[in-house]
Amino acid sequence: MKQIRAFKEEFTYEERVEESREIVAKYPDRVPVVVERFARCDLPDMEKRKYLVPRDMSVGQFIHILGARLHLSPGKALFVFVKNTLPQTGRLSFLLTSILHRPRNIWTL
Repeated sequence: MKQIRAFKEEFTYEERVEESREIVAKYPDRVPVVVERFARCDLPDMEKRKYLVPRDMSVGQFIHILGARLHLSPGKALFVFVKNTLPQTGRLSFLLTSILHRPRNIWTL
């Protein structure tokens, strides 16, 4: 399996800030999100890791989209962690607005 570098390792803080500002200016109703697979899981590699998530989308809706993109079998579980925390699936915009107000977290979950 090919080793993929973490987004924070691949791009400098300044590069992430610049890209985030451009994206937010162009799509103010969406939140830029980077999704990375946990290194020790057996999920297939994802085709893409950057998503523009509508601000009103719930965690459950986003997990459903990710599961569909990964073609998960019905018995396979998918968990999303935000800063080492498992957010409530019904929570709107899965804490993204508050996370984005912390400068060091630009483009990362």
